[in-house]
Amino acid sequence: MASKLKIIDSHVHLGLGKMPEHCYDFVKIVGSHDFRREEVLLEDDEVIVEKVVLVPSYPCGSSSCTDGFYSQVKWRSTDERFLQYGTLNPNCQIDVKEELGFQYDLGIVGIKLHPVHHFFKPNAYREEEGGLKQLEKIYEFAQDHSLPVIIHTGTSVTSLARNKYGDPIFIQDIAEDFPKLKIVLAHSGRPFWTRVATYLAESYNNVFLEISSIPPMKLREYLPNLENLKDKVIYGSDFPNYSGQTILGHARSTIDSVGYNSSVMRDNFLKLIGK
Repeated sequence: MASKLKIIDSHVHLGLGKMPEHCYDFVKIVGSHDFRREEVLLEDDEVIVEKVVLVPSYPCGSSSCTDGFYSQVKWRSTDERFLQYGTLNPNCQIDVKEELGFQYDLGIVGIKLHPVHHFFKPNAYREEEGGLKQLEKIYEFAQDHSLPVIIHTGTSVTSLARNKYGDPIFIQDIAEDFPKLKIVLAHSGRPFWTRVATYLAESYNNVFLEISSIPPMKLREYLPNLENLKDKVIYGSDFPNYSGQTILGHARSTIDSVGYNSSVMRDNFLKLIGK
């Protein structure tokens, strides 16, 4: 019997708990986000999803400081199938090092930032961009602790989103100013800025593309240079943000569309987090 294809899904929104009321406008469209761990199927006859990375971002714009992070801590419990990103809204006036220190002690493997939902430019730490020092402290913490930063790029169709902050060109400054920081462009800037995202991944050793929320059948359309970037691309599904989507089904659709590449589907993520 052939061995199963091994997958790591680096972008899943489960266990978010109670959210701001307007977040449920989006949930009503795509279906429930309320799954129990035992309901999440990660293996069939041909594919095994070895790890799932929980992303704490709410599906809406909000002033929340840590979104669903602490709810996800409780949801995943001690289930080793699930890893977790931390998060912090840089517009919140809290002690960055203390809060991220708490999250680090809970085992986070990266820090997710959502400029489109938390209303900031990714390079807003620079003086000419507003001097948002909280954001600079987040990048410094991540770099000092060898944690990748995952930044939402591209649009969002959820309530209160501000898509002007989704242009990945702002991330060029971060790549220059924090050369030891690994930066992941979540969603690869889709649909409008995939060429910009590709340029950054091609130009900077510390910038990576992540393909969650790109429909598998459109991957080659959005990322025509995918084959040449196989060492810079990380797989993710964005489950459950599409109606009828499953974690296994999305992985299978991606393999059917672009083939199975262990670097993209698994190994690049492990390298990203130092495993």
